[in-house]
Amino acid sequence: MTDNEKTSAAVTVLPCTPPSFSVFLDRYFTEKLANVRRLLPQARAQLKFGGVAKVKIDYDGCGDSGQIEDVSFWDANDQPVAFVLGELTQAQLQELFYDLLETRHAGWENNDGAFGDFQWDLETDTLNHTHHSRYTDYETSEYEGV
Repeated sequence: MTDNEKTSAAVTVLPCTPPSFSVFLDRYFTEKLANVRRLLPQARAQLKFGGVAKVKIDYDGCGDSGQIEDVSFWDANDQPVAFVLGELTQAQLQELFYDLLETRHAGWENNDGAFGDFQWDLETDTLNHTHHSRYTDYETSEYEGV
């Protein structure tokens, strides 16, 4: 068989481009938000059953670390409630709000950081989130001559 008689199969080489990091990040945040939306109604039901009408969650972070500083529970008369968590642990409740915070303000704890709070009214099922970003700023003056 001569070279001219040989047949060659056409091989198509497709470029192998891995998905960008942002695709994975978008998927991660979408899944976190879906998880929050799925679990928050269950948490609300358990909190209401325990006599809680409002929840306030304060957070603060900077220097690449951040934490939920306080979780407080209030009754319908705005009096503090010593809520005893049953199936819902405080860590699970905090994790839901960490996830919600991260989907809204990824990296909130980095550099100068941020602080804020969530105020969740269980009676009206409204959730207000106030977020304050910190940043370093400066002014520059330059002079030449007298």
